[in-house]
Parts: sequence; C-alpha cells; structure tokens
Amino acid sequence: MELFELDDLIPGLSMDPTYDQLDEIYEIYVRDFIDNPFVFKGLTVRIIMSASTIEGYEGYPETFVHLITRKGKGRERVFDRHRANKVQWIRCILENYQEEEITCFDYPESDGISREYYWYKEENFLVIMQRVTPDYIIVSCFHIDSKRNREYFEKREDWYKNQG
Repeated sequence: MELFELDDLIPGLSMDPTYDQLDEIYEIYVRDFIDNPFVFKGLTVRIIMSASTIEGYEGYPETFVHLITRKGKGRERVFDRHRANKVQWIRCILENYQEEEITCFDYPESDGISREYYWYKEENFLVIMQRVTPDYIIVSCFHIDSKRNREYFEKREDWYKNQG
C-alpha cells in the first residue's frame, strides 16, 4: 500500500464499536503483523500475543489492544476510534519511512530508553517504535488530534534535530 492510498478503515466508526467492527479491524492487524511477519530495518517486529487484560478486549492480543486504545480518565485504556481506524496505516508508514512525507527522529524517554518516531505529518499520524534486542516492538501509535499534541511532538523532533 502507498501513503497516498491511506484512508480510514471504517467510515463513521463510532466511539463504541460493534463486535463486527472490532473483528474487521483485527483482521487487518492479523494480515499486517501476524500472517505476514514484518521486518523493519532488518529486524523482526515482535508482536505480544498474550491475551489482553483490558476489560472487553480479553480475546485479543495485548499489542493489538494497545494500538486501538488510549489512556482515558483514571488511566484506564479506552477505545480510540482514530487509532483503530488507522491500524492499517502502521505498516504502510513504516514501510515508507524513507519517503519525504514521513518525518523520522529518535527521542530518549524519561526512563532512558530511546524510541524512534515515524510521523506522517500531513495526516497527523505517528508511529512509535523501540528496539528490543534482537527485535523491534511497536510502542504505540497516535492520531495527533490537537495543537497541544502537535507541539509536544514537534518539541521532541526539534530536540533530535539540534543534537547534531
């Protein structure tokens, strides 16, 4: 898939998806990361297959649930329709990370771990990766949905640019 072909998976996806919609999103995830293992920069993208402990998502793998939910009030994870509707964007962005539309930078987190950011700015979508020897894991993905979020990630990008 090409970057210019990316679109929402389920037009009009609500904040309370049906089981059929969740299964449709999961099918794309399975296609992109389980049925067709993904190698990124020469390393395997590892998927955490253990069952999620998040209420309502117990039948799905942990990585999948993390990619379609976000921290809500009380730090509980809640469904994020913007993330879920773009689950098919993750692999495409990573496969095309060298294209000019994708901004890439590293940033050391407060725990000292360096993470890699792949930002499709035109579409306000960001994928965060981390090397976990000998593989990669997908840490998260975000639909950048506010000026505050955009500025937060732009500061991280600026930090990276000023390190050289």
